[in-house]
Amino acid sequence: MKNKTLAILLCAVMVLSLGACGKTNNDAKSNKVSGTSTTESTESTEQVKDIKYNASDYVTLGDYKNITVSLDKTYEVTDKDISDYVNDNVIASYPYYVDSTKTTVENGDVANIDYEGLVDGKDFSGGSAKSYDLQIGSNSFITGFETGLIGATVGKEVDLNLTFPTDYSQKDLAGKAVVFKVTVNSIKQKQDMSYDTLTDDYVKYLSTKVGASYATVDDLKKDVTSYIQQQNETDKQKALRTATISKLQEACPVKKLPDGLLEQQISQYLAQFKQKIPKGTTMDAYLQKNYNIKEDAFKKQINTEMKDQVKTQLILEAIAKAEKLKFDKAGFEKYVTNMKSSYGYKKDSQLYKSYGSTSASGKTYLEKVYVCNKALSKVMDTEKVDTQAAASTQATTESTTQATTTGK
Repeated sequence: MKNKTLAILLCAVMVLSLGACGKTNNDAKSNKVSGTSTTESTESTEQVKDIKYNASDYVTLGDYKNITVSLDKTYEVTDKDISDYVNDNVIASYPYYVDSTKTTVENGDVANIDYEGLVDGKDFSGGSAKSYDLQIGSNSFITGFETGLIGATVGKEVDLNLTFPTDYSQKDLAGKAVVFKVTVNSIKQKQDMSYDTLTDDYVKYLSTKVGASYATVDDLKKDVTSYIQQQNETDKQKALRTATISKLQEACPVKKLPDGLLEQQISQYLAQFKQKIPKGTTMDAYLQKNYNIKEDAFKKQINTEMKDQVKTQLILEAIAKAEKLKFDKAGFEKYVTNMKSSYGYKKDSQLYKSYGSTSASGKTYLEKVYVCNKALSKVMDTEKVDTQAAASTQATTESTTQATTTGK
């Protein structure tokens, strides 16, 4: 079973958009369902030796212009895709609550509340909210908050005198006394909802929760369809790149590796990875705690995967030379700008640093990636894609799934 650590490595040098990389995460769908994070990096003073080599000396180029790749699915959006997404991601994340006639809070109720937290008489970040739906008994809040609301009546303020746990995530609040002033606005009941029973009322309710502008069920379905189409197209391109690289490795065997290149890239990766480890913690301890893998096993997997990556790099560099594909500054700058936008980096140096032990080495690496991506695009422009095999495989899978579901 592969460890999630390797996802960082496996954003292979050749991936067109580097979209599989785990550097920063900007998987946001504006005003819909997700968020954005950005990673800052510190600079290393490590010097990287420039290894000179001619990729063509190490690769035997075969007929890379006439390869055929096949996919295991069509990546078309089906009704089941849409219904599954709505049920599993939308309704599951935003259950439908409507006001009831109840006036007294009981365990298990969903209370819509306004609350304000005060420490030493002053409010604090994250301690207040308006119109918050809280299920009593869910243990979502600190001990005493939810039980303290049992018996509260709608429209009346309740003062909850509590204490933050000593291990509370906000260190400045850990162990401190706090008073929460809470008003129960209403007591709600959860309504059964599914894709098949969607209503415009639920969709409008959903809009208030996610900051969208849905007015009808069709609005939601259209947006979900568009979202899945985008995801499918991204997944399809990743699958095509993976299949293309696999075919290239068959058609263009690598005779050997340039002296020191594999070792350098492994060293670069490990140097970058070590920056994630807290001071005073060994790599072995960090790996076992966070990824359930020992250091020796981790390094063996890195060696295996990086060797495959370096071979792919050499193949694409050789193709780039054969096709007379050159590095161009304007294209690279556009490439970098797109990557910064996609992954939340503000500066070129931050992006470069996430792909090397220094900004300089990261930039050099990405310049090679850029040219290799041009070569991969060139190959993909001329390759044939076997869609019949994908359609057949998907039809068989769907038929099997349906038979399993219905018991036929």
